[in-house]
Amino acid sequence: DDLSLYDAVMRLSLQWRAAYRAEMARRGFAWHMGAAGDLLDHVTAEPMSQTALTAASGLTKQAVQQLLDQLETQGVLTRVPDPADRRAKRIALTPLGHSDRAARTEVLNEIDAASRDRLGKKSAKKLRKAVRALID
Repeated sequence: DDLSLYDAVMRLSLQWRAAYRAEMARRGFAWHMGAAGDLLDHVTAEPMSQTALTAASGLTKQAVQQLLDQLETQGVLTRVPDPADRRAKRIALTPLGHSDRAARTEVLNEIDAASRDRLGKKSAKKLRKAVRALID
């Protein structure tokens, strides 16, 4: 096969992302079918600043604001006062947001397990090591 390493990794990433999004939507978290779900993947379990979320997501302030508005309207997160700065707000998950986070962990573990089953433990371990080496 004359598929470049870049193309192979990109295709795999897109396949995994599609599987993740579809399964999250199937479980009732439809916002994962779009950019709002991608942003939500960067929201921590503990309240965080919008500035930190913007930096983690790599999106513009305006894009983050719009996506947060959508997620807040859907009841996934809320904005709470920042105890360190009364003028600022922090992003906090609602109970629905925490359910989303738990489902995210389950789905990602299932995708990981299916990949290990398909490759075998030894090959999966080698792949993980190789990908980490490329990331570092």
